[in-house]
Amino acid sequence: MRVQFLVILVSRGIGSLLQAAVLILLARAVPASVFGLVNAVIGIVGLVLVVTGLGMSTYVPRARALGRSADVAAALRLNTISNVVTGLALAGAIVAWTSWGGLPVGLAIIGASLALERNVDTLLGVPIADGDSRTPAVSMLLRRSVSLAALLAGMWAGLEPLWAYGAGLLLGAVAGQLHVRHVLDVDRTTGRSPTPDVLRQAWPFLVSNVTAQARTLDTAIVAATLSAASAGLYAAAAKLVQPLLLIPQTVGAVVTPHAARLEPRAARRLGLRLSAVFCASLAPIVPLMLVAEPLVVFVMGDAYAGAGPALAWSLAGLPFMALAASLGGLLQGQGAERLVAVNGTVFGLLMIPAIAAGAASAGIGGAAAGLGLSYLLRSAVLVRAVARLGSVR
Repeated sequence: MRVQFLVILVSRGIGSLLQAAVLILLARAVPASVFGLVNAVIGIVGLVLVVTGLGMSTYVPRARALGRSADVAAALRLNTISNVVTGLALAGAIVAWTSWGGLPVGLAIIGASLALERNVDTLLGVPIADGDSRTPAVSMLLRRSVSLAALLAGMWAGLEPLWAYGAGLLLGAVAGQLHVRHVLDVDRTTGRSPTPDVLRQAWPFLVSNVTAQARTLDTAIVAATLSAASAGLYAAAAKLVQPLLLIPQTVGAVVTPHAARLEPRAARRLGLRLSAVFCASLAPIVPLMLVAEPLVVFVMGDAYAGAGPALAWSLAGLPFMALAASLGGLLQGQGAERLVAVNGTVFGLLMIPAIAAGAASAGIGGAAAGLGLSYLLRSAVLVRAVARLGSVR
């Protein structure tokens, strides 16, 4: 697990840097209001795709780890069909929305590209569960490299920045599809479980995924509460924090199938160690909070002056977002997917008004603080659940 974790972490780290470069180029090429709009659309589209993804992205690795080949085959087929249908529907809906509202129609590419991207991530659950670190690493680097290269080529050719960005997303997702389907040869899989059986098993994973993805609505909530320009400043801060979420995302991807093979007491020890590590990470975060404003201006440009408070509070909430993702994956691997689903639902519902209230009372910094508070409470409940693993009743 350690070697796999390190390989995937390094590849995701490089991939995140490439993705950050793409977003920085876009942010510097368009007004803050347009950048905020792009990120709001990404958040909404992402949530829709998680709902129609039916929980398969986290169900597949656990089912594979438990040797349920027929369930995995059915889940992959179902996820592919749902993502294709959803991607086409989203693209059409965004075209209609942008035409009605006089907004950039280039936003429509986001729907189709993210649908392909999410399906790739679900397919990669198979090699991750098998302990394969090479396939997900190559996929990540391929997708992000193609996206950046396409963006640079498009901007060099004089293409409108938003269209160049969308084209990069789409080409990167297509490259990821070609790679993963060539490696896994998933289209030749035979012997599938009945779809209703898979859906019945996967629903707690769906609930957990939806409540976790609801976090990406933060930019849209800020836009609705304040303005598109404020959402642009908030999004700039959020994107700077995003690379730091690599570690918990990698832990979550690897730990679920690993935890499925652990005894409860061993899983408890792993969970408590993760809790200690992420809480201790607050120490190096404090100095970064103090220089948040000059940092965001240096990276994103003068147009994003004023985003410092959002960056500072986003950094403060980072350890708790990391902890919730990691412990949620561990508990799902231990068969406590219903507990994780209930926890996510309760605090996901609390998160939305917390962000809105924070934004209304203290601007974009308050919005980030509200998000962080909801994750502090969510992770506290998960720590308690992990501490009870393997206990004698």
